[in-house]
Amino acid sequence: MTPRVVYLHAGHGKTGSSFLQSCLAMSSDVLAAQKIHYPDLTNSFANARAGRITAGNIHTGKMALLEAVEETCRHLSEDQAVLFSHEELFAYLNGGNAKAFLEKVRDGEFDLRVLCFIRDPLEHAVSLYQQTVKRSGNTDRFSQFLGNYKVPREVKNFVTTLNEAGAKVSIRNYSRHSKRLAGVTEDWLGLQQDSLNQPERLVVNRSVTNGELALQIEFSKFLGRRASVLISDPLCNNLPDVRSEYPAISREELEPFLARMRSSISKVNPVIPADEVYSVPSTDDAIKRFPDPDDSMLYSFSREQLEVIARKLSRELTKLNW
Repeated sequence: MTPRVVYLHAGHGKTGSSFLQSCLAMSSDVLAAQKIHYPDLTNSFANARAGRITAGNIHTGKMALLEAVEETCRHLSEDQAVLFSHEELFAYLNGGNAKAFLEKVRDGEFDLRVLCFIRDPLEHAVSLYQQTVKRSGNTDRFSQFLGNYKVPREVKNFVTTLNEAGAKVSIRNYSRHSKRLAGVTEDWLGLQQDSLNQPERLVVNRSVTNGELALQIEFSKFLGRRASVLISDPLCNNLPDVRSEYPAISREELEPFLARMRSSISKVNPVIPADEVYSVPSTDDAIKRFPDPDDSMLYSFSREQLEVIARKLSRELTKLNW
């Protein structure tokens, strides 16, 4: 029997997953015409098609990957492929949770094809830090966050694990392809260029300004991760075109991170295609991107930002009969 083709877009985080998931949800009929089934197991297609933040079409915390694949394939003809997209698939495939599924791949039951976007460590660490503040209740300073950043090492383990299972792994560097994510995905799926529909809102799940970041942190100190629905979610959804900003950090705090990343990527780049390898800038070039922590003008808000915050807080207070 011919192995079932299983496509997995595995993120990872902060590499345009929400945008791609909007494209895929808007193009489910286009994919179906090419015998690629993109099921809505998370009931998220309406939000994805509207260009809002989503988590893809599978939730491995609620249904194991093997179960999701087998259940979906029961309703498909033998020549149909299945496609799942979720940035948490990166961690899922990296850990022990996918062992049963990867055994099926190793045994030839599935023809597994994985697309994973990576991102140069410095810009990725900035974006990932902002995401943890936005959605996860993180209240640490950026310099504290950098001490725990280890994504390149996780990428090496990811590639090694999937290669050993016999998967076809495509690694693409978001830092090189951020303007043509849909095109890269079309290439991976074997589609003609411009096949995938794209949302009118090209920026999905933007990063934040320093003012937004500071305000979110202060609310999270009292409310935890719930505070995202009051501050960052309405700001990012209603004002998607606001330009994000790098958080403040000193040269002395940044330099050790850059040195550690240079060492880390030297071990990872050999397993990544030559055109997609990681890059780390010099300290002199890197520090130019960051504002001074002592800058008195570091935090600011536009009238539009203030209106969004006031509207959201007022609605929540009204619900409490305040």
